[in-house]
Amino acid sequence: MTSATPASLTVLGRRFVLPRQRWRRRALGWAFVAGGVLSILPVLGPWMFPVGLAILSVDSPFYRRMRRRLAIRIGRRWPKLNAWLKAPA
Repeated sequence: MTSATPASLTVLGRRFVLPRQRWRRRALGWAFVAGGVLSILPVLGPWMFPVGLAILSVDSPFYRRMRRRLAIRIGRRWPKLNAWLKAPA
């Protein structure tokens, strides 16, 4: 079943459109997590692990909660960074 609007993810003020199908988003998220685990290979790296978790957070309440808590902690720890990220483009 597809949603009316495409799923999107906002990271560092940029909006990324994700696949509409839930199974494709999950496959993409798990592929990034697996790529982060295999970071010894040249193209893959540890940067893929948090990206995969962010993609998985669109469909998973557990990961969504983790992402929101992290965003709140970052916003409280670095208020200037938080204000810069929320500034209109």
